[in-house]
Formats: sequence, structure tokens, C-alpha cells
Amino acid sequence: MKITKIILWLLIISYTVFFSYLSIKRYRTLNSHYYDLGIMNQTVYNTSQGHFLEMTDQTLKKNISRLAVHFDPILAAFAPFYKIYPGAETLLIGQTVIVALGALAVYLLAEKILKKEWLSLLFSVLYLLYFPVSRANLFDFHAVVLATTFFLFAIYFYLSKKKFLFFFFVLLSLLTKEHVGLVVAFLGVYIFIFKKDKKTGLTTFLLGMVFFIATVYFIIPYFRQQTHFALRYFQDFGDSPTLVVFNLVRYPLYTIRYFFHPDVYTYLFRLFSPMFYSLFSPFTLLIALPELAINVFSLNSNMRAIFFHYNAIIVPFVFYSSILGYKFLDERIKSKLLKNSILVLFIFSNLYSVYLYSPLPLKFLKDPLVLRKQTSLKLKTVEDWEEKLKDPSIKVATTPILAPYFTEREYYYNFLFDPAYASMGYTDEDVTATSENVYKMAEYVIIDRAEIGRLSKGTLAVKFYQNFLTDRNYRMIFSDDQGADSIEVYQRVSNL
Repeated sequence: MKITKIILWLLIISYTVFFSYLSIKRYRTLNSHYYDLGIMNQTVYNTSQGHFLEMTDQTLKKNISRLAVHFDPILAAFAPFYKIYPGAETLLIGQTVIVALGALAVYLLAEKILKKEWLSLLFSVLYLLYFPVSRANLFDFHAVVLATTFFLFAIYFYLSKKKFLFFFFVLLSLLTKEHVGLVVAFLGVYIFIFKKDKKTGLTTFLLGMVFFIATVYFIIPYFRQQTHFALRYFQDFGDSPTLVVFNLVRYPLYTIRYFFHPDVYTYLFRLFSPMFYSLFSPFTLLIALPELAINVFSLNSNMRAIFFHYNAIIVPFVFYSSILGYKFLDERIKSKLLKNSILVLFIFSNLYSVYLYSPLPLKFLKDPLVLRKQTSLKLKTVEDWEEKLKDPSIKVATTPILAPYFTEREYYYNFLFDPAYASMGYTDEDVTATSENVYKMAEYVIIDRAEIGRLSKGTLAVKFYQNFLTDRNYRMIFSDDQGADSIEVYQRVSNL
């Protein structure tokens, strides 16, 4: 085996071990959340028990299909592994393995295009260091994160003229989220126009559009009995997918103005400045335009933050474009000194972005991963109650960071509310109307007082908690008496 391949596999294995450890440590120290590790854990657990993609909807207060929220049926692929180990660790390790294998796809892709082993290894290393990859990997579990690797392999197998494997990985990508179909459609247009492969391009375009239309216009509304919930993120442009797209084109000046919002150009600079070679292959980069547009025009500012999973579909095309961009410059610049200088600048910009944005737990980084520390008593209390309430038929409600411990059950209820509401301009009254009293469906309510905050502040979380304390249907049966950091357990004492 070539030395570069040996190094590559050592890096992939090291990444897998290290990030699996970090992901699990984050979860087991109460740094994960109901949104979304708890949701994914319950969905996969229920699927493993014969309830296909079933989860508890916190608005409707009943179990529904996951397909009413997002089209990510690839979650079902993890259900057999829950027969071996039913827990969130299975999801976190599985995600890390697949993300790590993206480095192999980058290596193969670069080797195919550039014919230089060490340069291929460099791009693979930069993939493993690229902050949108590691941030997405550590932000709990999301099926769409898997699409990063799936798209990279799809591109490689297309260039290798292995059409069956190309469509196989495209199909896997489509099973990770409903709007992936738009990116697949743009990939088809790229293949049709720039690769002159009309048959494959047209087939890919139609496949993407059929999936997008079927999932957004039919499947999700069928299971939800209303339009897609995320349309509220784009209410400035309309209340249907068609109207949103139409108005984006109809009012170009209004659309362009979005790109001058400080958080938008900051977002774009962070994303592309480390991988500036990608700008020299702009048409390839435009394959990811639908995902970029969704992030830029959304009212949910989290989609433009660097901490989450919203760049997962963009990453593969950033790397494909960067590899092509390097080739473009390499073929046109005659000066070896200039070529090497640009390459050094490229490496430096990537390493500097690691310093600025990487979540690695290294003190010399500007924003390293910092996990909220928990006392051993608190962790033991949570684990004890996890064991006491392990019967999956017991209906449990918890505050959000406790959720991943208690969602391996048929019914689960979130005590508080979706934090994304805050970034979308919802009033306290709007949030309360949507989220209050969800807990009343539960037989047990477990509250981490640290999530409530100081009672004197009068926040919405405090109001939730204080209203709950007046509910005579529940009585406290346990507290570890740690004051504002207590774990409190309540049991329902009357039938609703």
C-alpha cells in the first residue's frame, strides 16, 4: 500500500476514534439537546421496535411519522444497530464513521483529477480539519450530515464512469433531507452542460426534481396535514415553496439586499475564505446554490452560524470546486514560485480558520470546544433515573438537555420549547401557545433546574417552571437538593 494511503487510513481511524469520543462525551455530560439528538434517538429507537420512523410531535402532543417533519428515511438504516446497542451512542459513532470516510472520497477525487498523491492527501487532511465538517459532526446527530460523504463519493464515481455507484450515492443523499433534491437537480444541470453528458445529466436533474416535488409538496404535507413547518423561515417571500422561489426571482433588488446583511457576508466569508481555490471553479460551486440560498434567506439565523449542520450539503462541492480550482491555476500559472506561494497561502488560510472556528478542545484555539461541567452527583442522578424509567412504555417529559437520556421510548415530551423560536422573532405569547402544557401528557417530569435559570430573572423558561409548580396533578418525588443546579423528578398523581 502507498505511504499516502497508509497515512490517510491512520488519519481516518484517528478522526473516528477522537470525534466519537468527543461526541459521546458531549452527550453523556449533558451538553446535547432534545433538538435534535433526542428526536433522532426516539425516531430510530421506535423504528427498531417496529414503529417505523415514529416520534412524538411536541405541538400536536401525539406520535406522528418523522416524515411529517423532514424527509430523512435513511434514519431507518440505523435501527438494526439498535438491536445491538439501543442508545444515542450508536448514532454518534455511525455519523462519525461516515463523515470520516468523506476524507477517503476527497483523496480519491483529488487523485483522479490532480494525479498527485501528496496533494490528494493534503486535501483529505484539510477536509478533516475544515470547521463546517467538525462542527456538524459534533452538533449531535443529523441525517443530512451523512450527505457530505455521499455526495463526495457520488462525484468520484461519476468521474470514474461508474454510473450505478454514482446513482446509488445520489439516492443515499436524497434520503437524508427533502431539499437535497434541489442540489441533485443542479448537479444534473452541471453534468448536462459542462460534462456534455446529456443522458446522465437529464436523469439526475429529473431524479432530483421528482424527489423534491414529491417530498415537499406531497409526502410531508400528507403526513403533517399541512404545509412544511420550515416555510415560516421564508415568510418574507411567501407561504408556499413555489411562491418563495417566484418572489426571489420577481424582486431581484430585494433578494440581492439580503447579501449585504452583516451576518450573511460574514457567513459566506467564513465558509469560503479557507477554501479560496473553490472560487476558481465557480460553476461547480454553484451546484450548492440551492442550499446556500436556503441558508442566506432564512429568518432562522442559526442557519448562517458556524456551529450547526446547515453547511453539510455545501461542503462536498466546496472541496470538489477547490480541487478543480487548484487544477485551473496550476495549468495557467507558469511560475513555480507563484504556484507554491498560493498553495502555502491556501494551507495557511485553512490552518488559520482552524484557529478561528474549529471546535477541537485545544486551549490555543480561539473558540475551542468547552463542555459544561457537571458534578458527579448530577450525572449519577440522571443515570439512576434513566435506569429506573427504562421501561419504554412509561411516558416521560424532561427539560431539553436531559432528553437524549430518556427518548428510547415510544412517547416522550419536551418540557420547554424550541430555542430556534428566539431567532425568528416569536413573542413569548407565541412560544407559550405552542409549547405550554406539553408535559401534561407525561407520567413523569424530570427537570434540570440549571436549564430554568435564576428564578428572579422572570424569563420564559422561569414562567414555564413556575406555572408547572402550581399544577396539582404532579408532585415532587425526588430532588438531589443542589439548589439552582438540582435534578427534580415529579410524578403525575391524577389521570387527565
